[in-house]
Amino acid sequence: MRKTGAVLVAAGLSSRMGAFKPMLPFGDSTIALHVVTMLRQLKVDPVVVVTGHQAESLERHLFYTGVRFVRNERYENTHMFDSVKLGLRALEGEGMWEQVMVMPIDLPAILPETFRQVMKIDAEVVRTVYQGKAGHPVMFERNLVPRLLEYEGAQGLRGAIRELGVRITNLEVEDEGIRRDVDTPKAYRQLLEWDYERGNGYPLRPSVRVFLHGREMFFEPDTARLLSLIDKTGSIQEACGGMELSYSKGSRMIRKVERQLGFPVVERRAGGIGGGGSLLTEEGKGLLKSYEAMEREIQGCLQQIFWKHFEKGFHKTI
Repeated sequence: MRKTGAVLVAAGLSSRMGAFKPMLPFGDSTIALHVVTMLRQLKVDPVVVVTGHQAESLERHLFYTGVRFVRNERYENTHMFDSVKLGLRALEGEGMWEQVMVMPIDLPAILPETFRQVMKIDAEVVRTVYQGKAGHPVMFERNLVPRLLEYEGAQGLRGAIRELGVRITNLEVEDEGIRRDVDTPKAYRQLLEWDYERGNGYPLRPSVRVFLHGREMFFEPDTARLLSLIDKTGSIQEACGGMELSYSKGSRMIRKVERQLGFPVVERRAGGIGGGGSLLTEEGKGLLKSYEAMEREIQGCLQQIFWKHFEKGFHKTI
């Protein structure tokens, strides 16, 4: 296998995401650390990371990995290919590499096997493809780098490749991760869910449980679930069974709520021709509706609060 270097672009503003993408949680660390660590384990060297927005924070975060940094000081007014060129220029004087992989750093779900396949191919330009659509990384032979650096057109990396006029070797891979970037909060959430579904661990994330207190704590998520099941089943017994609670414990939870609030939340009906059962009172329905609405709003704000406090200097907290 030929000696391979890499240029990772991490200079952008992350404006569509609303948080600094390289420092977002992924796997057991962050997007940036996950990608760099993977490349290091695959013996990719040298690795150049092009920084810009929040450069100092990211450089501190990755310092111990041994990568080289180059800053795009004009990141607010330049394009991705300008950062690629800065990285390639920095790489030219580094070591005896024979080929270089180029990619944005916000593609953390690419499989190690995909990188291995790319590195094994002896071709001037290698491009990964998934289900007919091109992705990353893109790999170039070293002798093409000076010609890439000469390109001044407006079509970025794609235009520079066309300008080279060389044959592109498309590598078809069974790896959707080559196209799974995180440009928006929705794309990031979808990436995490997708990565979790394929068997990988979920990253660090916030979690809260909402309690109501009076003279004492009397209402929690389990209480809300119990009332919701009573409302659906018409039976305290069935609701308790659905939660694997004893009937006596479920009844105590209900009485605790009623003592604190001073009104009944469950109405018990004796048996007869129509049978007995239980249902929520109007006050009980209102309580449950208000609690569930409040909890949804809190959970909806939680991720934004998490990013606000953790996306800067995330490594300091783990």
